[in-house]
Amino acid sequence: MTEGISKRPRPSGDSNRDALRAQRFLEELAWLFKAHSSLDIAAISKYLATATADTAATAVVGGYASTNPNKQFLVGALPRIFMDESLFPTNEDIAQFAESVMELRILRYGKKSKYEIIGHIICETDALNDHKLSKLVSALAKLAEGDTRTKLLIRKRKEQQFEWNAIIQELAQTTND
Repeated sequence: MTEGISKRPRPSGDSNRDALRAQRFLEELAWLFKAHSSLDIAAISKYLATATADTAATAVVGGYASTNPNKQFLVGALPRIFMDESLFPTNEDIAQFAESVMELRILRYGKKSKYEIIGHIICETDALNDHKLSKLVSALAKLAEGDTRTKLLIRKRKEQQFEWNAIIQELAQTTND
């Protein structure tokens, strides 16, 4: 009469112990969640993911990252400043800036892309000493602000062949005052 009914196999002793351990684990886990109900588990998860990503980034870049904040600023700011057509409309403008301010001569700038020139300059910022870096950073910060005085100096540079070095000196002077 029990032909159509299948019997479940009885769990072995190991299976019973495993089921009991799982049951106790779940009970303890439920108790922990209840006891710490004020914790935001989603926020903790996001924090751990960010911390893991930061650790991975540090592991990859750690030995290459500069301890000088001016170098870090320049790596982020120089490309944006050099790509600003109102400040640097041509490759020649960028090359003249690099030569007068950083004492970096860029050969055959007319045959290179703007990106190549900017990349070359970014790589060379690592060789600048702290004094030159601070001076350049403070002047570039002023240049990036684009206040009235800066715009006047840029116009003067274009109209009267004003040297970049003189502009940087002027901006650095007003920054130090």
